[in-house]
Amino acid sequence: MAEFQSKSLGLLLLLGALSACSEYSYVQETNRDVFEQVRRNTVDILVVVDNSCSMVDEQAKLGANFSNFIAAFDGVDVDWQIGAVTTDMADENQSGRLLGGGDEVILVDASERTLDRVAWTRDWAISPGVALQLDPSVRTTTGNDARTAWCLATQSFGDGDKGTPGSPNDSCSGTAAPPDTGDTGASDGGDGGDGTDSDARAPQVNELLITELLINPAAVDDSLGEWVELLNLSSDTLSLEGCGLRDSGRNSYTFPEGTTIGPGARLVVGRSADRGTNGGAAVDLAAEGAMTLANAELFLTSSSENAADQFAELVAVGAGGVGIEMGLEGARAALSEPLVSTANAGFLRDNANLAVIFISDENDFSPDPVDDYLRFFMDLKGDPAYRYPGIVTLSAVVGKDVPAYDGQPSCESTAGSASYGIRYVDLASRTGGVLESICDDDFAPISAELGLLASGLELEFVLSEPANEETLVVKLYAEQSEDSYIRDLEKEVEYSYVPARNAIRFEPNQVPPSETIIVAEYEVLGSGARRDESTTTDGAAR
Repeated sequence: MAEFQSKSLGLLLLLGALSACSEYSYVQETNRDVFEQVRRNTVDILVVVDNSCSMVDEQAKLGANFSNFIAAFDGVDVDWQIGAVTTDMADENQSGRLLGGGDEVILVDASERTLDRVAWTRDWAISPGVALQLDPSVRTTTGNDARTAWCLATQSFGDGDKGTPGSPNDSCSGTAAPPDTGDTGASDGGDGGDGTDSDARAPQVNELLITELLINPAAVDDSLGEWVELLNLSSDTLSLEGCGLRDSGRNSYTFPEGTTIGPGARLVVGRSADRGTNGGAAVDLAAEGAMTLANAELFLTSSSENAADQFAELVAVGAGGVGIEMGLEGARAALSEPLVSTANAGFLRDNANLAVIFISDENDFSPDPVDDYLRFFMDLKGDPAYRYPGIVTLSAVVGKDVPAYDGQPSCESTAGSASYGIRYVDLASRTGGVLESICDDDFAPISAELGLLASGLELEFVLSEPANEETLVVKLYAEQSEDSYIRDLEKEVEYSYVPARNAIRFEPNQVPPSETIIVAEYEVLGSGARRDESTTTDGAAR
């Protein structure tokens, strides 16, 4: 089986009369360049998200397009990790700390007033397939804030996960729950058959309590098996019309018209109400994609389940951050001691490439010069980062266009305007990163381009000799052998030639798959007639 070799072929044409004493030969060189698409990439991806008050829509767009980001990894052996931090360096609970591993459920009334809130962190030791249960002795909305008020469920239900959806919880001290009546007392329309719904009233604080959460089901996928249980502590039937479940990010589920919960009754809201597919949970109301619960993962990896939902939660960092955005400082803190060995331990790997992505509608206000931050990021990977492009890339989705004059926004969209992010633009330009506009309405192409860069797949291949574009032929092979030919690639459809860089370039949706072989054959520019002193017309050497 013949393997490929890059080679140059000379075609010799004799010029001049046979009787001439000297002659010229015309040499037309044909070159063959052989490239192999990347075999494997290991990459740590840090997403730095602006969490100031103007960024909610952009966070939602970024989260909704994770599928486009991760699609770039299809067919590529990429060992990836994705973590997120914010631009807020004033809040000590952020300040470079990875945001994974925590979430919250906020129960609100029809006027968005908080009725109850439960927030968990990575320290709550959430176990796959095991619900968190509130101790039955806790009867206030402040009491269920404490980690010590919660324990892991011990009773199995449905397909094997543990919890008691719709039924009383066991005591955290080990005492069994009282027998269940088998009736949740909940209704999502009409009078529930008991004639009491017409008397239902709106709930008040300390009347509805979040009592159980299955955050990370094991029997089925998170998108089907997550659920939240509510308990009516009052002696009245409560109307949940207009009430809802929220979090500090993108979750927003509103109870359907006519939903009520009887006195002392429980109501379970889940991702799916189909007991045949949701793990066997007795779910009263299906919230589907309007409610997702983040697992205890500090950062996502290539083996994370339900990564799309988890990523959307990860980057929905809220809008409560300070208005002095310090994205560069936040990224540096995340990748520096002490955090890199404590709160963020395990994220930064010695053998991995590093991709940092900044998402902001403001410029960066970090204290040090841009050169200092660039040097820091490059030095994390040592000398190879300076020699080989792609080991460290810094990308930015910001206001990227210089405004017409000072005080004008860089760009505007339906979500608002963005200032010129000159410091982010500078870093992205100097590391070959992606630079796109935060004002774009459609984040799908941006997400795909960012994912492609992180995947390590090559978009551009520089030819070894100046090419005569008209003679350029590009072929695709499955492996390093002539027998593995797949097809000729169509110019201007599957690839283009870039004269300024003497390179062939592929668009993101046309990139050759991992480990394929790209062969470019072409005539070399600049070859032509030259005097040949070594050969006479009769072939004798001079």
